[in-house]
Amino acid sequence: MKPISIAPNLHLIPLDQNLPGFTSFIGSWLYKDKKTFLVDVGPASTIPLLVKSLKAIDVQHIDAIFLTHIHIDHAGGIGDLSVLFPPADIVCHESGIRHLVDPSRLWEGSLKSLGQTARTYGPFRPVRQDLLYSAANYNRHEILPIMTPGHAPHHVSYFVNPYLFAGEAGGVFVNVPGIDFYLRPATPPKFLFEIYVNSIDELIAVEPAKICYGHFGMTENAVEMLKTHKKQLFLWKKIIKNEMTRHPQTGDGNLMASCLHRLLKEDPLLKGFSHFDEATRTREKIFFQNSIKGFIEYLQAVADNS
Repeated sequence: MKPISIAPNLHLIPLDQNLPGFTSFIGSWLYKDKKTFLVDVGPASTIPLLVKSLKAIDVQHIDAIFLTHIHIDHAGGIGDLSVLFPPADIVCHESGIRHLVDPSRLWEGSLKSLGQTARTYGPFRPVRQDLLYSAANYNRHEILPIMTPGHAPHHVSYFVNPYLFAGEAGGVFVNVPGIDFYLRPATPPKFLFEIYVNSIDELIAVEPAKICYGHFGMTENAVEMLKTHKKQLFLWKKIIKNEMTRHPQTGDGNLMASCLHRLLKEDPLLKGFSHFDEATRTREKIFFQNSIKGFIEYLQAVADNS
């Protein structure tokens, strides 16, 4: 797909993968004004597509690249891109810096958790240490980094008025014609409910007008969307906790299946699922299971410590 012009200074660059259901799912945000910056770069496999899209928008220089987190689908291509746009600042959570300098553990972890999908994404390449900046101390280019652990402990969101680049701190968003939108939590293990909710509150506090999701698109009424997602998390917690009392063996496949069935039935923000094509539904079921697993492990830990 071609870059999507959201506003004169904002573009969404789709990074479609050679995987069924991974169209209009991974993207990079380009902000082009007095300063030019990217938020997330996608995996290595689509860096040529990203570069082609940047040329199409006449981007010859990038001041900074902001990474919401260092998962392979958001940051896997940063090593490849960094050599093409020196000396752009590369900003991420402080704990991610050493892994981008030496990405061997990132690549090993991606292979272990994603298997063939990781191979399709392509391996990480190292980033020069002198290009990397800790988001917590970064105060250039009028962008505000906000620490938002929850989806991952190294997750950071970025705010430049009126846009909030939320990564996955506000869930996974899909525009669905005819029913408005689909919104799903992104809560893989190790998920800590209170930390995730606190991160949402941090985002609400800056009062953004528009929210730009890592997956996939932008919507108005950012504060209301964040509050809606917060309510959704409490609903998931209630449903999954109830199902765990019915299926006390947490490794039981029936627990996962029953959670998925009830969530799709009772969460109104998921009604768009039935409108997806088969490949997209298959993709979403994989991520559903990972998000449900995060809740199950969290709730089990709470029960064990009570």
